[in-house]
Amino acid sequence: MAEIEASFTDETLNQAPADATRLLGAIGAEPAIRTALYLAGMQDDDIIDGRNLLLACLAAPSASPVVTETEASRAQREAVVELDQWDEPNFARYQAALVRRFPAQARYVFDKLSAARGIDAVRGVATFKARVEALRDGSDPNRTATRKEDRKAFELLEERGLTPKHLKHLSALIETALGPTTPVEQTRAAHDEARRKALLELKLWVNEWSAVARASIKKRSYLIRLGLATRRSPAEEPAAPPTPGTP
Repeated sequence: MAEIEASFTDETLNQAPADATRLLGAIGAEPAIRTALYLAGMQDDDIIDGRNLLLACLAAPSASPVVTETEASRAQREAVVELDQWDEPNFARYQAALVRRFPAQARYVFDKLSAARGIDAVRGVATFKARVEALRDGSDPNRTATRKEDRKAFELLEERGLTPKHLKHLSALIETALGPTTPVEQTRAAHDEARRKALLELKLWVNEWSAVARASIKKRSYLIRLGLATRRSPAEEPAAPPTPGTP
């Protein structure tokens, strides 16, 4: 199929809906054409197939849609907004929880950290999460002496709502906010590929029954109606036989 598709230009494929419309119209309007093609093998299912292929092409826009956003870009913006709304109230409540019982851990987690706006809020929440997880896991090599207290501080935060499920949700938001999104070009390419495939299927239908019509129909006016022949110019018309008695 790929080799067949490559043999058609975009211009040729884009002409297929017009050719199919003319072919189907002539078959429906002229009983003699329908009969000739029926005798050559065209069944009702073949006509229905051509009609459905044509309608599929006509239903699709002829040009790539103007894409202003993708599902991934919308999800990214929503993640940034959610993190922006999360940091201010939650930084305040978790800092308040630590300051009285674990002041050293509070200084560690919130060192140069405050609520921010937009993409800066994403960076802030990611920093907060990384430091809290360091308290939990004892993974900061500079805090080996305070691992026991660090773990207790984390357990307090967990009691106050910073559960594994909550941390997992924050991770997903951060990854979405900072992760890759689908380029518009890929969205357009997918649209163009689908349309070209539909046009190719219609073009092959047109080619099949055009060949059958040429082989089975000899009357030029019928071929013209099918779009398979053109009217002769006056210069091409055969000369009229001379009138008897004319010198």
